[in-house]
Amino acid sequence: MRHNAGDETDGYSHEPVLWREVIDYVKESPVGGEGMMVDATLGEGGHSEVLLGTFPELTIVAFERDAQILDVARARLKKFGERITFVNQNFSSMPEFLKDREGDVSHILFDFGISSFHYEKSGRGFSYGRDERLDMRLDRGAGRDAYDLINRAREKDLGDIFYRYGEERWSRRIAAAVCREREKAPIESTVRLAELVLRAIPIKYHVRNIHPATRVFQALRIAVNEELAAVETVMENSYRLVRRGGRIMAISFHSLEDRIVKDYFRRLSRGCTCRQEAKYCQCAGDPFIKILTKRPVMASMDELEKNSRSRSAKLRVCERL
Repeated sequence: MRHNAGDETDGYSHEPVLWREVIDYVKESPVGGEGMMVDATLGEGGHSEVLLGTFPELTIVAFERDAQILDVARARLKKFGERITFVNQNFSSMPEFLKDREGDVSHILFDFGISSFHYEKSGRGFSYGRDERLDMRLDRGAGRDAYDLINRAREKDLGDIFYRYGEERWSRRIAAAVCREREKAPIESTVRLAELVLRAIPIKYHVRNIHPATRVFQALRIAVNEELAAVETVMENSYRLVRRGGRIMAISFHSLEDRIVKDYFRRLSRGCTCRQEAKYCQCAGDPFIKILTKRPVMASMDELEKNSRSRSAKLRVCERL
């Protein structure tokens, strides 16, 4: 059965990354493409659409924290009727929400990337290329936004955020520039922040084809939405939901998320349930999972040509034993 993963709606493309590889890992699993699957990061519904279209015996429970984008996905997936259940919650709530179905889930899919909707349609300041108010909340009902963080956090805390979540080598210099600038007037817009970062980093260290503000915007988004904490929480508890032969598939877009997934898979593969380093671990159980991707799966040249967003995507997969 042939599928077109792209869907042009409202002028932008809903193209899920690595969707062919995800389909193959589901198809080749001992469980196959049936039973109840969890799409932990629904977004615009691209992966769920191709999965439900490929596997007629599959049902999906889909989590999405952003009510606005969930409405987009509902409309897109309406044709599948009761085969998909929508949950307007952060994926970190998945283990608690599905605690009565522990050991009954066929597969879990994570796509930790931010949807193109957020960059292009949300108006919440995710992109330095658009003149919007600094917000960056994936859930508008959440508390602190990027404006609050930029204008009220201490200089040291801002530097720590830029360095830890953005791996920005000029973090201290940028934080100092932010604090000087906000004394004149609050920093409200994405364009003003991007220009400030641009001036703070020496020109000779600008990287071709990568805007100097990229890492700072990434760091702010991660901090505002507490993204890494959510990934750690759900990774610690997700494997218990999966039945034997079921698979966990995780797509990451930067090294911090990928490192969490890689470390989690490695620990489970040696039967470890503690969070100690390997040399201190006292766990002596049998392996819980088998790692199917010794190295992360990357996008093919064909996909890279069609979808530039897939350039940084990394897929890791494990199977419950």
